[in-house]
Amino acid sequence: MNIDEIDAATLMPLETPPLKVSRPVAACSRCRNAKIKCDGKLPACSSCEKNGRAAECTSTNDQFARGKERSYVSTLETRIDKLQARLEEAKARKPSVVSIPDDETAVPSRRQSYNVPALEHSSTGGSRAQRRKEASAIDDLVSDFGFLSVNATARDFYGFTSAMSYARLILSACSKDPLPSGTTKELPPRYAAASLIQHYLNNVFTLVPVFEEASFYGSVDNTYAQDTRKADPFDHWVVRMVLAIASASMSEQRGDQHYLEGIGHVCAALSHAEGVLNPGSISSVQALVMLTEYAMLDPHHFDSWSLIGAASRAMVDLGLHTDPPKGTPMTKGKLDLRRRVFWCVYVLDRSTSLVQTRAFSFNDDSVRVKIPFTKAPAVLPASTNKPGLQKPWVQSHEQALDLIHLRQIQSGWYTDLFQSGRTTWDEPYHYLWQTCEAMRKWFENISVTTNPSMRAFFELELLYSYIYVLSPSPRVPAISPFAAKLIFEYCIRYADLMLRLIDDANYTPPLTFYDAMRVYMTGRQFLDVLQHNTDPLLNGHIPPHPEVKPTTAPPPAMPVVNLPPGDTLQRFNTIRSIHCVKQISECLAKFGMRWGYMSWNQRYQSEAASMLETLHLRLREFDGIVAARRPSMWHASSSASSVTSSSAASQAYRSPQSLTSSSAVHRQPSITAHHMASFGDSGPAPQVTPPLYYHQQAPSQQPPMQPWETQTSFFEPSGGQAFSFGQPVSQPGRSSAHGNPNLQFANWGGYGGASSVPDTLDEENAVPPNAQSWNA
Repeated sequence: MNIDEIDAATLMPLETPPLKVSRPVAACSRCRNAKIKCDGKLPACSSCEKNGRAAECTSTNDQFARGKERSYVSTLETRIDKLQARLEEAKARKPSVVSIPDDETAVPSRRQSYNVPALEHSSTGGSRAQRRKEASAIDDLVSDFGFLSVNATARDFYGFTSAMSYARLILSACSKDPLPSGTTKELPPRYAAASLIQHYLNNVFTLVPVFEEASFYGSVDNTYAQDTRKADPFDHWVVRMVLAIASASMSEQRGDQHYLEGIGHVCAALSHAEGVLNPGSISSVQALVMLTEYAMLDPHHFDSWSLIGAASRAMVDLGLHTDPPKGTPMTKGKLDLRRRVFWCVYVLDRSTSLVQTRAFSFNDDSVRVKIPFTKAPAVLPASTNKPGLQKPWVQSHEQALDLIHLRQIQSGWYTDLFQSGRTTWDEPYHYLWQTCEAMRKWFENISVTTNPSMRAFFELELLYSYIYVLSPSPRVPAISPFAAKLIFEYCIRYADLMLRLIDDANYTPPLTFYDAMRVYMTGRQFLDVLQHNTDPLLNGHIPPHPEVKPTTAPPPAMPVVNLPPGDTLQRFNTIRSIHCVKQISECLAKFGMRWGYMSWNQRYQSEAASMLETLHLRLREFDGIVAARRPSMWHASSSASSVTSSSAASQAYRSPQSLTSSSAVHRQPSITAHHMASFGDSGPAPQVTPPLYYHQQAPSQQPPMQPWETQTSFFEPSGGQAFSFGQPVSQPGRSSAHGNPNLQFANWGGYGGASSVPDTLDEENAVPPNAQSWNA
């Protein structure tokens, strides 16, 4: 609107401003000098009007110095001039807002936008679609201005500086250590990038399919096209981030070739951040999700918690947490993309919150989104089970669907146990048994097409969830002996499986920094439950489970392991406990080499020192009793046994490939689809031979056996089966450090734990030693 076209009615509020307008100053200059009361009316106070000094009535403010005040009318005139100048500036800047600048050209400043040629301006607004794009860009620009002050005595808001943008704000808030300069990696040849892309699609994309596979290959084609103008910033971003995530997931040690290549690709992707990280677009949420995936593999440079929080807030702002109402004009492709992006954010947000024991970015009650993925039937009809109808080049989303279902279960019990209050439940175990039963059924119903590596990945998630649910929480601060026994067995299985997956070259799903935190928390919980229940756990007795209503789900069946011939329960469980502590320590050592956090292993060894001392003392007592019962120390069989026992202390951990099927060492059964009966099967099972090593309590002290208490048999895995439980029992060496393992499982405080003394051997750990407290 032109200033000449404004009528008198429009100008009426400016000509006769309200008289009762509050302002931050106490009095005008005349009343302040005369030391009389000033009512502060505008445009002149009552005292100045009464004495004919209305034109001289001025007030001080923070924009003009004392003695150089300007009147209210002059201030409004100055503001009109500024707004007119800003309006002309916005009109001249329209072409530069909607056009995407070249990567090699600098972004013109605000002053330079005055010199935009008229021809370019006329060509920009030619089409209707271009005008809509201009209007959208202007709306985004205006939304960044914030609240413009209209108070005459307040300081004007001149907008953000030229160096501020949404991308810079996100990267500044979510970055930790600065990326090394000069490490940007050139785009590799397409044949070299093909293997990295396939590795990402097979192991990461199957779990978090944040983009459509067809659109991704279109971005690859645009990026590698001879015409560089075909690729937009998002094409460069998604291709570079896929290469970065794949390279980082293949890294075995911080600083190796794969690690450096991942950093090089991330640096190349960040050069396009200004064109990708923009508020109000789904592609920006996709970009943040991919950056979160990389942060889980490189915790030194990016904070995954801040990134997934930014992605969640951007997702909620776009309304992706609810499906659009019926009748909304929207294509099926766009609707599927909305749903796909939401569930990817959901999976990462739940995983991050659980491992760092923080609140969710959004609750499940606000979610109204249908899952866009479906699971193929176990047996396809004969008419559809034809090779010509299958698409082997398209990744299946069945693993992503299984992971979403698990995250939904985890979100439910985490909210109920840790985020819904501090009131203790009187009868908590009917809820805990139902939760464990739901997770057991989930594992039984995972897709039949899941490969062994992904099945092992889900197996780790199941064991970790069992330990998390059964551990002390605000709702259940004191656990029952039966739950303590379950935690004891699940921790041993988790440590055994994790160590073998780390060493197994055939295990392809990436091990992230979250796995290191899970191992540390599991190890602490193992020490805590063992310290408070040393004798009951090592004696091997199964305590009675807490009484629940008959209609409640049955408690989980106790995992059982066959007792080696000639051994005793106490000695065997003592060796298993020592072996578990050593496995957890070795996992932390390997993860420390991978990510540079060596202090975690040192801290855990210090905390486990007192318990290891107790376990070794018990083991020496058991060995002394056995030696006293021998008829002669020179007996041939005794000599052989002593040699075997002494060599066990220095026996190295062997990988699954080195364990033959004929090995006589103890092997723990795997939680596979064939063995799931041991995790909650309520039906009876035949007795196995040799007998189970658990001794039941006397009938007079134990209630009648329930169906779920009947022990089930395990099948010995074949030599070629991957990820089967079992390692040769060895005795770890003593630790000279001392610590207190009596700490809660859920008191995890983030990347850094509590430490009274700074760790001089872990100089790369940027987290302050006392940043978090385990007892908080």
